[in-house]
Amino acid sequence: MKTMIEAESTGESETSIEKMVEGVLARIPPLWPLKHFVAVNPFTGLTGMPFAEACGLLKRNAGASLLQGREDYLAAYRAGDIRRDDLEAVADEKMTAAELVAALESGAETGGEQVLTVADWLDSKRAHAHWSVFVVEEISKWCGVALDENQTTWNSPWKGMGLYAGWRAAAVHDHNPEAFGLHGFSRFVRALPENAGECVARCLELIAPQGVALEDFLHRELMTISGWAGYVQYLVREDVMRGKANGALHDLLAIRLAYDAALYAAKVASKDFEKEWQGRVYAKADGRILEALTRWQGAYEFGYQANLGKMLARAVDPQVSQRARVQAVFCIDVRSEIFRRHLEAMPGMQTIGFAGFFGFPLSHRPAGAAEGATRCPVLLVPPVATEEPLSAREAGDFRMYRAEKGAWKAFQNSAASCFSFVETAGLAFGAVLGRLNRAKGECCEAPEPGYVSTDLEGRIGLAEGALRNMSLTKGFARLVLICGHGSHSMNNPHASSLDCGACGGHAGDVNARLAAATLNEEAVRVGLADRGIQIPADTFFLAGLHDTLTDKVALYEQERIPASHAAEAEELKLALAKTGSATRNERAAMLGLGGLAGEKLDRAVRARGDDISQVRPEWGLANNAALVAAPRYRSAGLNLSGRVFLHDYEAGDDPELQVLTLILCAPVVVASWINLQYYASRMDPAIYGSGDKALHNVVGGIGVMEGNGGDLRPGLPLQSIHDGEKFVHEPRRLTVYLEAERENIDRVLDEQTGVRELFDNGWIHLVALEGGVAYRRRGGWERLG
Repeated sequence: MKTMIEAESTGESETSIEKMVEGVLARIPPLWPLKHFVAVNPFTGLTGMPFAEACGLLKRNAGASLLQGREDYLAAYRAGDIRRDDLEAVADEKMTAAELVAALESGAETGGEQVLTVADWLDSKRAHAHWSVFVVEEISKWCGVALDENQTTWNSPWKGMGLYAGWRAAAVHDHNPEAFGLHGFSRFVRALPENAGECVARCLELIAPQGVALEDFLHRELMTISGWAGYVQYLVREDVMRGKANGALHDLLAIRLAYDAALYAAKVASKDFEKEWQGRVYAKADGRILEALTRWQGAYEFGYQANLGKMLARAVDPQVSQRARVQAVFCIDVRSEIFRRHLEAMPGMQTIGFAGFFGFPLSHRPAGAAEGATRCPVLLVPPVATEEPLSAREAGDFRMYRAEKGAWKAFQNSAASCFSFVETAGLAFGAVLGRLNRAKGECCEAPEPGYVSTDLEGRIGLAEGALRNMSLTKGFARLVLICGHGSHSMNNPHASSLDCGACGGHAGDVNARLAAATLNEEAVRVGLADRGIQIPADTFFLAGLHDTLTDKVALYEQERIPASHAAEAEELKLALAKTGSATRNERAAMLGLGGLAGEKLDRAVRARGDDISQVRPEWGLANNAALVAAPRYRSAGLNLSGRVFLHDYEAGDDPELQVLTLILCAPVVVASWINLQYYASRMDPAIYGSGDKALHNVVGGIGVMEGNGGDLRPGLPLQSIHDGEKFVHEPRRLTVYLEAERENIDRVLDEQTGVRELFDNGWIHLVALEGGVAYRRRGGWERLG
């Protein structure tokens, strides 16, 4: 790749440079704000290249590692966690198993050098320079002000000007860079173009390094502020999905380059400085060692992949013809696996797995709220809007709640008390947090949410799509529970990460309640019958919410249950209570509560959600490793240890491959985002994780910093993957098991390029269950094991 200077000298158009910049910006993954924090694939924008190539790129541009260390793999090999057969499975004529072992035992490292910004380079030339830290903190300070979501009561006068224009207007008055030693900063900023794109061009004319590809240099610039870049990318993405332009990420790149250019301009008086910067040559990484490490990671994953594939392929359809008394539809979330397994051990209970928004993508405005929140996978723009009405008494209660909460916020943030808040409030604030949390739940109890934007035909369409996509078009039980999930915790900025990812980082109660109400609607059932789905007259749908912290299930609108279904309802309540107890017992050891049982365990688990000092209320989706889309009998009875996403799929009911396409394009993609976020946070917590929760400070209501400064931290807190002594999450890329003919899978993937790249480039794995045999897709199809 030519630098900009070289491009101009050869007459290449500015358009090619602009396209290159767009390509670099596309490498930045979006970071959702805390209020609906969801798992994000931190390698979005890189999945079009092979995994090994991306490993090298990120090592070069971010200093990030996507692979375990050489000693980690050798230790796993010597301990038997990686077997010789696993190595043989990932070896070929280009790199045999023996060569894989030799590559690691040689002690050779990948080598190569990290791309440097001007600030990085200055720090490398002089001890204790700290220019990199300074630049990141200056940009973070500005972004915290400019992008604040009303956490602060002091608004910037430049906030409405746009990210770059506002920074440029404010920076000329900022004496901090001059005081730190960046002389002439204000003068340099005044001379910058008013347009962000022109600023990027001007800065690159000054500092574009000759010895490195310009894409890598720009990528490195943004990776130094990857947290804020991710949040800005989220804002851009939200606008683009709604048909609006947003150039904020270009603005941020311009700001980052401006600091480097100002540093360069301040130092360029020294000709030696300019010569060294432009003459630097970067040593390349050893591609063979990097390839060997990538294959060792594949071997580390293969044993689990092959064992699960064999177990699933061996399962036999029991051909049960008796009608279930109760069916329960749960989210495919890995935490539901344990609960479903125990519930199915109860007589007359059958479970179904489907994405936790249950096919009802919506924007929901809670009672008393000023605006709605999206409750569907972040890949979708919700076509449906709902709201909850408030009675006069409830409206008064809600106003009191918001006023009380607002008063506390004002006290925390006021000039008189912001620095003495903790000392002033002390432990008493814990009680206030608890009371506000409980008050919010109590005053927001409201009637069932109502549609505000969907007519009968639309409701019939939603109902049909939901039932077909969850493979529930026949064999309805008398009572069908649609059970969303959510969690609860106190003083936890990342609380929404424990809620339903399929509901955009919210609980799935609204979706479940709306689905049940719609499927009970007589006019909707008539419409469904016209479309070939006959719901028996004696089938009643009931909504519930699984609290994944306590493993208790709340049932909604029980007063609507017909008297004719009272027996099934009581059976369900008893089964749910027993299931919750069994599930808590299974989870107890991982939470350090293995010595407790019964009510003592129940109290201890509940206490975790009410404790303002608890850094790990639950383990969330830690250790997720696979997704199975198949008839339930394939996985029923298997103890999958809460590691597997379970989606029901009946290939025989899907001749047009519409459901298979949906599964590959939605649940598989969302599951890959979750899996790769855990994977990245585990592989390199310093870059892809958000650090120690005990040190978090919330910034602008958007995200967290670790400590008092630095970049916005993306990814998962350390406590989500580490128990204080060791890592709990095992870094395995997701393996997707589909019960479908290989030819049909290939047909879908041929039309879905983005999904195909995830598999073909090694970001996740694919296994087909066909005819009682498991086949893995690796270029072509080969028998697994």
